Amino acid sequence: MPIQIITTIVVLFLITRVGTRLKRKEITFKEAVSWGVVWFAVGIVVLYPQIADKVAQLVGLKTATGIDLVVYIAVGLAFYLIFRLFVHIERIERDITKVIRHIALKDKHEK
Repeated sequence: MPIQIITTIVVLFLITRVGTRLKRKEITFKEAVSWGVVWFAVGIVVLYPQIADKVAQLVGLKTATGIDLVVYIAVGLAFYLIFRLFVHIERIERDITKVIRHIALKDKHEK
């Protein structure tokens, strides 16, 4: 029971952080809804773990334990977020290279 209380408090904190970031326009509405759904789902699974068990059975997991489903989803989400970060970093590196080339050519023409 204490883990449920602690996790619920953390989930509520994270949902408020999502709202704060949306208010400051640090994230888009779409991102806020996505993260809000993720944290809400985590809260539901923590408070009602039997729901994850039923969903695992519906999905067809042979072990039929909800924690397996949660782990599979968490790993998949982590890989997806790592991929997005990689793509974002690559785009930033390309943009920086373009800016540096532009500045270098501008400096060359001025001299």
